[in-house]
Amino acid sequence: MAFRDQWFKNLEKPFSVFALNMDLSFDLEKHSRYNDYAGAGLLFATDKAGPLSFGNTEMGITGSYRKFLGPGQFLSGGLYVSLVQRNINFTNITFEDQFNGEDGYTASTGEALGGNNFTFFDQGIGVSYSNYQEHLNGFNFGVAMAHPLRPEVSFLKRDDVLGEFAASFRLPMKFTAHAGGRVILNDYVNVYPRFLYIRQGDQDMATLGTNIRFDSGVFGIHLGAFARAAGGNFKYNFDSAGLLAGIEYLNWQVGISYDAAIPNIINYSRNQGTFEITLSYFGKYFDDDLMCPTF
Repeated sequence: MAFRDQWFKNLEKPFSVFALNMDLSFDLEKHSRYNDYAGAGLLFATDKAGPLSFGNTEMGITGSYRKFLGPGQFLSGGLYVSLVQRNINFTNITFEDQFNGEDGYTASTGEALGGNNFTFFDQGIGVSYSNYQEHLNGFNFGVAMAHPLRPEVSFLKRDDVLGEFAASFRLPMKFTAHAGGRVILNDYVNVYPRFLYIRQGDQDMATLGTNIRFDSGVFGIHLGAFARAAGGNFKYNFDSAGLLAGIEYLNWQVGISYDAAIPNIINYSRNQGTFEITLSYFGKYFDDDLMCPTF
């Protein structure tokens, strides 16, 4: 479970996201001579942005299969199918023709606004390889693709009346590449480097960071730092850096992070950061040391 609040001190209606995900693992040892696993899950996410409450609500299902390749080595493939509702609130928008000539924008408008919500189906697929043998250093990497069918996401194009004249806008496909590792320093300290690259349309984003986990024997403490670059057509600006901290006890983990915008890139950067908090519950596994990588 995660909650994200962006630029909450600068905007009257900041960008906010709430997400809830669950994934279950099923041991196939009884049905296979190999130590394979299957997975199934549910996903839910909703976001809002700006005074028009532009947002998306997504609900979907996930499925995966983890193929045993050797001790601590797995090749995993997964997919998701979801239903997305996109909406906007037109009641807070005004146009020039609504000015009454005296003291406000109270007149009716001649603008054609179309419908304020619609739904569409979305999909995504991915594959990853992990090599985390017990009590040894390890690594993982993978790739994924989202929106392969490029659904239509224009409000006007989907309108029965205006759709004939409106321009189409199909959601660009999104490609993701990720990699990570585990470096065991001693019995109490592990280092987890992480890399994430995302490209959608002509927009790019790359994030590089490291988490450090300290094990006290009773609970674990996570500390980390990361840097992010973003841009278009492979031209990047270093736009933000962040810190994260977390604590885990038994099967529970709570984490917080804060992204700080870089003043040289963003003209107005005071308080222009992003706060996120996460709450996770991990079930019991027979191979606790070989769990799938988390980010």
